[in-house]
Amino acid sequence: MPAQLRKQHIRENSYGTVKIYPGRVQPVHIKKKKKKNPLLALARFLFCCAFLSVFCYVIAPVLYTDYFEPLILNHILNRKVNADMSRYVSVHLDYLHNSWLFDRNLLVPAQKSSKELVSIVKSGELTTTKGMLEDLFKKYPNMHPSVYVWEYSSAKEVDINADESFSAASIIKLPVLFELFRKIDRSGKLGTNETSLSKKLLYNDINRTSGSGQLQYMPLNRKLSVDYLAKIMITQSDNSATNMLIEEAGGMAAINSSMRSLGLDEIKLQNRLPDLEGTNKITARQIATLLYNLDNPRFLSQKSKITIKEYMANVENRRLLQAGLPPEAILIHKTGDIGKMLGDAGVVYAQNGRKYIVVILVKRPHNDYSARDMIQEASRIIYKNINSGVDVM
Repeated sequence: MPAQLRKQHIRENSYGTVKIYPGRVQPVHIKKKKKKNPLLALARFLFCCAFLSVFCYVIAPVLYTDYFEPLILNHILNRKVNADMSRYVSVHLDYLHNSWLFDRNLLVPAQKSSKELVSIVKSGELTTTKGMLEDLFKKYPNMHPSVYVWEYSSAKEVDINADESFSAASIIKLPVLFELFRKIDRSGKLGTNETSLSKKLLYNDINRTSGSGQLQYMPLNRKLSVDYLAKIMITQSDNSATNMLIEEAGGMAAINSSMRSLGLDEIKLQNRLPDLEGTNKITARQIATLLYNLDNPRFLSQKSKITIKEYMANVENRRLLQAGLPPEAILIHKTGDIGKMLGDAGVVYAQNGRKYIVVILVKRPHNDYSARDMIQEASRIIYKNINSGVDVM
C-alpha cells in the first residue's frame, strides 16, 4: 500500500500506541498550490503602507503623548506629568451628558424637585398689559423679546415667550448669588462656618478677568470678604468677583446641579464670566421663580433675604427697567448686557402698595441700543397699568 494511502488508516489512541484500522481506502487528492495574484498582493502591500502611515502620523503621537510619556517615560525619569484618561475611558460623555464643567462634559445623577422652592401660581392674565406690550414690540421688528410679569395681589401674569431659553449675560449672577447665600445658610445651621459673609477669599491673577467691574484694576494677592465680593458682583456687575464666588458656592457643576434639583433646569451656568458668547442660559419664568422665592423662609433665611435685597436695591445700572419707573417706585433688580442680549430682572414696589415681578430679555442685533428703549417703554407700560389697577382687579 502506498504511503499516502496508509496514512488514512493510521490512528494514535489515547495511550500513545498506534493502530491500523482496516477499511476501504480512499484515494488522496493532492491540491495544487494556486498561483498568487499579483494585484491582490499589491493591494495588501498598499493597505499595510497606508495603515503604517496612519499609525505613525496619527495614532503613535497620541499614544506617546497621552500614554507612553506620562505613564512610562515619566515614571522612568521620575517626572511629574498627569495623564488625562477621561476622554478615552468615558467616550460616551461626548453625546450623553447633562452637565458641564471646565470644558468637560459630565453625567451627574438626576435630581428630584426640591420642596424648598415654591412655584409661582397664576390666577389669570394681565390681558390689557400683554396686548399693549405686544403692540409695542411690533415697533421693533429686529428685536425678539421674552417677558414675564407676575402681580402679587391678583396673581395674574404676562407671558410672552417666557419659557424660551435666552443667553443670560450678567443676570446669571442672580442664581450664583442665591446659591451662595443658601450655602451660607446651611453652614450657619451646621455651625461649620465653611462659608460666611466675613470669610476672606484670595484675589489673584487666576480670578481677574475683563468686562464689567473695577476689581480687575485692583492690586492682586489681597484677601477680600465674601460680603464685599457679593456686593460688587450685583451692584457693579463685577465679573472677577463673580468668578471667585462661583468657586465659593461650589463651582459651576454644583450650581447647575442645585438649579436642577430646584426644578430650574433651564438655568445653566456653562462658562466663567465674561460670557460674551452667551453660553450661559436662563428663561424669564425661571428667573422670576427665583425672585418669587426671595420671601420664602424655607428657601432663604431672613438675614440672607435682607442682604440680597440690599445688594439688588443698589444696582448702578439704572438705564433699563429703572428708567421706565417714576421716582417714587422702588426696584430691586439685576441687569444683563452682552452684544446679542439685553435684559433686566427684578421686583417693583409701586406707589399704591402693589408689588410685581418683571423679567424682560431681548435678543437683538449686536449692540443695538434700540433694545434699551424698548425695555424702558415696556417697563413704563407695566408700571402704569399695575399702579392704576388695570387688569389687576
